Amino acid sequence: MKLFLQEVSLGLSKKNKKLNSKWFYDFYGSKIFEQITNLEEYYLTRTERKILQDNKIEIANKIGTNAVIIEPGAGDIKKIGIFLDNLDKPKKYIPLDISDNYITKIAKGFKKKFPNVAITPKGYDFSKNNKLPFKINSSENIIIFFPGSTIGNFEKNDAVKFLKMLKSKFKAKKIIIGADLVKDIPTLISAYDDKKGVTAKFNKNILRRINIELGGDINLNFYKHLAVYNKPKKRIEMRLKSKRNNNIRINGSKYFIKKNEEIHTENSHKYTIRSFKNLANEAGWKINKTWTDDKKLFSVHCLDLAL
Repeated sequence: MKLFLQEVSLGLSKKNKKLNSKWFYDFYGSKIFEQITNLEEYYLTRTERKILQDNKIEIANKIGTNAVIIEPGAGDIKKIGIFLDNLDKPKKYIPLDISDNYITKIAKGFKKKFPNVAITPKGYDFSKNNKLPFKINSSENIIIFFPGSTIGNFEKNDAVKFLKMLKSKFKAKKIIIGADLVKDIPTLISAYDDKKGVTAKFNKNILRRINIELGGDINLNFYKHLAVYNKPKKRIEMRLKSKRNNNIRINGSKYFIKKNEEIHTENSHKYTIRSFKNLANEAGWKINKTWTDDKKLFSVHCLDLAL
């Protein structure tokens, strides 16, 4: 709660107002995101699932035997289920999520489905340099599973830092990671601004949380969801645009938001195979194998430690 308040206060005090996308994900926000993954416009999840399904034997072979699989930002943990049965004697699966409540509930059903795998869900914010909520044995076959193009939410420097951290802190031997690919702008925009307005609801959940958890008085109807493509930076930007002048009061502080002012809530960077390879190399990883769909909409990579 304290960290949430600190980050919101800092973000709304800036000239170019900004809120961190990780705060979308309380239990309610995680459920909305589940809905987004099933939308017709949101090609990312179904495309990645198909890539994992089509290549699950090869992925399992790359992961190897006695794996300890750690999934930061695990969400609904459905994707690991695609190939978990194909693994050779998996030792443990540790799904991590910023919402402890959500990941604990989701993992209950998962444990019934895979009774032979030790599954230990943990609430953990991987964007902070916090102590891990479990012990790492660096001699084990530690694999990071990071699907869903979450790597795209990071600025490039932060993405490099994150990939380095998986090596230094998590002691990962390999990473299986999803990255969304550069494509035509209409396809990208509609994926983040669906006709049903589910993504708009998801974007506004950050304001809803400020009201509920921090005692804010934001009128959600004063804000419009925007998804724009920043071509030079090759990324979708989600923003909340104020329809009128309004004051936001949070915990005794006041923030004036002008009409048409925008609060930047999320980036989703898109990669080419080459630009993702360069990113991995900069962080001390090398691409062992890349899998894509027929239309080259999405990519999944197996990264090895670079010697």
